[in-house]
Amino acid sequence: MNSKNPQTLVILGRNPAISIAEIRARFPNSKICAREKEFAIFENIDEIDLKKVGGVVKSGAIFAHSLDFPIARISEFLESEFAEKSGKQNFAISVFPENFRTTKTLLVGAKKFLRERKISVRFANKDFANLSSAQSEFEIVRKNGVEILVAQSGKNWWLAKLKSVQPFAKYKFRDYEKKFRDARVGQLPPKLAQILVNLAARDSEKLKILDPFCGSGGILVEAGLLGHELFGSDVDPRMVDFSAKNLAEFNFTGDIFVHDARQKISKKFDVVATEGYLGPPRRTLPDEKMRGKIFAELENLYSDFFGWLDCRRAAICFPIYLENGAPKFFASKNILPKIAALGWRMQNSEKLIYSRPGQIVGREVVVLSKN
Repeated sequence: MNSKNPQTLVILGRNPAISIAEIRARFPNSKICAREKEFAIFENIDEIDLKKVGGVVKSGAIFAHSLDFPIARISEFLESEFAEKSGKQNFAISVFPENFRTTKTLLVGAKKFLRERKISVRFANKDFANLSSAQSEFEIVRKNGVEILVAQSGKNWWLAKLKSVQPFAKYKFRDYEKKFRDARVGQLPPKLAQILVNLAARDSEKLKILDPFCGSGGILVEAGLLGHELFGSDVDPRMVDFSAKNLAEFNFTGDIFVHDARQKISKKFDVVATEGYLGPPRRTLPDEKMRGKIFAELENLYSDFFGWLDCRRAAICFPIYLENGAPKFFASKNILPKIAALGWRMQNSEKLIYSRPGQIVGREVVVLSKN
């Protein structure tokens, strides 16, 4: 590989377009060399710290690109990795898109090759399936093993050594072990909260970040973990109290206060990262009349908010109503023309949709800047 142009393989999260947008924000000088649903190849990225990027499951440093079936390249690479080590070595091979037959052929072939060279190994793939992030952590990272990430696109094969894996346990803790929360209010997943912070802050290490709809402080916690200065407000005093207490659990301090986002904030900040207000909680799809009422209320709210807002960028979620699991009714259709008239323009080039199975209300992630 050309050391002047390092290439990194990233395994994307469940919302690939959002994952790509986040990486481009964090690494503005990077270039996409290849992209499929499950993965992307980036040039000019040495390594990605997955404690700081919410949309990537795994990342690896590419050591080979081939047009031939890669069994020989993988076997030789593993031999070089294990040659100076004693005892039984752990390895794994994960193939994207996942292919049971390919994975089995590579695992069995590599193991045979290494044993013929007197290198004792075991592979961690159970039933020849790809390793999850948790399995990679426990079976490879903690045991000083090697996982090869294999990405196939047409006749092209990219081979990478695992460098970083998503810290699933820490995200889970911040999602489900939050001490101060309201079960009646939908909780923003910490991965998405981190993504919103990265989309707003881009590659800046320390900014003054405002969440004007802070709720119980999920975005503020993620912004604190990334080293930013924290400002948060909410119209509900109880949520402001929850935010302050949740920040204290991580030994973070911030300027957290009760405020209606429709009114101007006099404090100085650089960017906004917020889930925003998604409308009233819904268990069923609202009919056309109710949707019209909700979207009109959101249109008025955001016209007031973006009317006074003055900052570099805003990363925000607008609600989508899903029908049979598919995004169908977008609040942004009403909101974006109104705030465009105020000088705000959408920066993302493709729709960024975040939803989970069974949801009625999804999120459309929008990055905005002012002319």
